[in-house]
Amino acid sequence: MRQLLLSLLVAPWLLHAQSPSVGMSFYDDGLRVAQLLNEGNVHASLCIRPVRWESISQAKTPFASEDLFGRVERVGVALIDSTKGPWILSTLIMADSTTPDWIRTSVFKNSEVASSIYDPNQVLLPNVPAHYRSPKGTWGLSVLPVEIKVRYNTHHPYGWQDGPMIPNVGLQVYQSFGVYAKAGPFEFQFRPEKVNAENRDFINPPIRRGNIDMPDRFGTDPYGYTGMGQSFVKYNTRYVGVGLSTENLWWGPGRYSSLLMSNNAPGFYHVSIHSNKPIHTPLGDFEFQTVGAQLDFSGFYPYPTKSTGWPPVAPDIVPNLTYEGESKNFTGLAVNYQPKWFPGLYLGANRAILYQADSVSLRDMLALVAPVLKNVTGEDGGARNQIVTAYFRYLFQDSNAEIYAEFGREDAAWDFEDLMSDLEHTRAYLLGFRKFTRLAKEGHWVGLDFEMTEIAQGTSSMSRARGYSWYQHGPFTNPTHMGQVLGAGAGPGSSIQTGGITYRTKKRQISFHMERYEHDKEAYYYHIDYLQLRPGQIYPDISKRWVDLSGIIGYRQMVFGWQMEARLQIMQTWNFNWRYDPNETGGRFRHPGLNALSPQFYLNAVYRL
Repeated sequence: MRQLLLSLLVAPWLLHAQSPSVGMSFYDDGLRVAQLLNEGNVHASLCIRPVRWESISQAKTPFASEDLFGRVERVGVALIDSTKGPWILSTLIMADSTTPDWIRTSVFKNSEVASSIYDPNQVLLPNVPAHYRSPKGTWGLSVLPVEIKVRYNTHHPYGWQDGPMIPNVGLQVYQSFGVYAKAGPFEFQFRPEKVNAENRDFINPPIRRGNIDMPDRFGTDPYGYTGMGQSFVKYNTRYVGVGLSTENLWWGPGRYSSLLMSNNAPGFYHVSIHSNKPIHTPLGDFEFQTVGAQLDFSGFYPYPTKSTGWPPVAPDIVPNLTYEGESKNFTGLAVNYQPKWFPGLYLGANRAILYQADSVSLRDMLALVAPVLKNVTGEDGGARNQIVTAYFRYLFQDSNAEIYAEFGREDAAWDFEDLMSDLEHTRAYLLGFRKFTRLAKEGHWVGLDFEMTEIAQGTSSMSRARGYSWYQHGPFTNPTHMGQVLGAGAGPGSSIQTGGITYRTKKRQISFHMERYEHDKEAYYYHIDYLQLRPGQIYPDISKRWVDLSGIIGYRQMVFGWQMEARLQIMQTWNFNWRYDPNETGGRFRHPGLNALSPQFYLNAVYRL
């Protein structure tokens, strides 16, 4: 009984083989920071996530930190230290004459003295991080952290890369909790998610895109969502895993956005075959993931797109069952390559194909490796849509810095000539860098970062079909799930730039960032007369772009056992909904915009039981 009791007490802390969920920033981004700071020997691209923590790193085990980098914890008589990399048990316990023999034989039976760079006199449990080994095989059980997110927006919907949370005015609360189990090569995780949002009213836009399921408001009532969240069942070999999952995925090098796949929308049911860690070859290391899935509609599409009066305000969005029970197929492939001859360089490509069908077949999956050009495949682009992106990420390991970029096309080129002559057609790109500098005091760092994402189309869109854009192709061929795009949450036609400074220690992090977000430039360009001109009053005003400029203060620290992250965002909005203020007096070529100053608040709290 004592052995069973100890195993139940110790296993949740020893067994953390599960992946830190995409979007759980304390651990997800923490692994990337550990890589930049050369802590823990992280040897994966981190461009295909989630990752299996213990497979790609000797860094701090997730869900075990009192501060940003680790803690020392006592579980019964076992001293568990995550501040020094892998889970390590002090040899003092082994040498302690008061330690009962049954503990030494049952818990530490498979331990070995590790020649560690940290301390050669420590005992490293097998299978990093270690499992409790039952007499009949390897098994374990872990209680996952409680996670709560709170967001409050005051003026208009805002927020992305936050899973099942929605663009919302008012208060919104996210909750998640669960369990993880492992038996041999099998893994099981049940981590459901729940969201409740006030979904308050705001001034509707004058016009909406009509061929994409992306409502600006999810009905007129308070919004609620409950789903499987970050749950999965997987079978793992040393290098490859296969399973059924509802986890959020992230493909690409971006930190704030991703062109094709991120955690902007709720996780969706998918079958996945993926590498568990980089696969070593004579040419370098490879990582991959391929998925087959069905994406769901929001329950509000189609919705009204244009106003009927003056001033131009589109009608409210209400539930619509037109596509109830309908789904669209999604197949995707992500590949990353680290050349052997260029340490720190990661090269990758992502491809997705969307189409209407009842199920995902093997033929659909094989289409991911078919030729890209339409004149080879014989497609006209009407029934299917593909998105292709390519990227690089380069680590300056001695300088604690990184640069990265991603470029993609939403619509396939007809042939090679078309590809080379019109690179701007349905293109999008992302650029970013990050740099940390060590301060004089041990463990203190200051970091600079910047990232920009350009989704809005270039001049090519003026001469080719306006209905085709990034994320916009057709109801069944757009990369959206439950009303939110899979990639960059800013959405079609957008442009966003984020940069700032971060000060971090082992116990806290303070940051200040500026963000410029220009909403759907394509709607502005194509409908400027409709949006800005009332006959007999003023001419179209070319300055009425809808732009949000924000200052964001962030703070992260452990508080009463909770890992807390708080952000205060002060947002200046110019020309909300691309509108001028009809109550103000303007000139012939310029009229005051409909402007607003609004605070936003965000809180993320994680508690490990």
